[in-house]
Amino acid sequence: MKILKNGHLVGSAVVITAALLPIGAHSEEIPALGPIPFMVYDKDGNGVVSEAEFNTVREERMSARTAEGRPMRGARNAPSFTDFDTDGDGQLTPDELAAGQRAQREKRRSMAMGQNGGMGRGMGRNMPAFSDYDLDSDGKIVKKELQEARAKRISERSKQGYPMRNLGNAPSFEDIDVNGDGQISEQEFTSYQSRHRQQRAQ
Repeated sequence: MKILKNGHLVGSAVVITAALLPIGAHSEEIPALGPIPFMVYDKDGNGVVSEAEFNTVREERMSARTAEGRPMRGARNAPSFTDFDTDGDGQLTPDELAAGQRAQREKRRSMAMGQNGGMGRGMGRNMPAFSDYDLDSDGKIVKKELQEARAKRISERSKQGYPMRNLGNAPSFEDIDVNGDGQISEQEFTSYQSRHRQQRAQ
């Protein structure tokens, strides 16, 4: 009886451990650029982000960038955990993080437009940033996001008296999605802008 009981306990422990493995093994790579996805912040995989997790991930990213010789500019002015934690409960939900990242993106866009006389900030004059198109801040751009962001940008520029020229020559989604996987990575986006800037300079 005692053996069966112990065996039952061992079996239960194995089941419990196996059930917890996906959570304990939860690990995602921190992107070097762009917004950090929720799953990266949520280190223990419990569905919310604590202030400790938030700060740890941010510090890891800054350390990695510094080690690569690309320290993050304006890190001191980056929003704090409390800026994202709108309900003040000490933890971030996916919606809170996404809303905070959208707010920061709009803030950067407004600042850039003010500094450049209505021009978007990107790799060059009149070039938007990756985050302007990554509407859900998941680190990639799908075709629908590109179309929606492009339409919004065209509308905003027209209202500001800066209509966009040569719209007929605007790149298609496929022109930027060079590996044809149905989504544009930040590297693909940046590479396209670099090529485009070089062509304009010629």
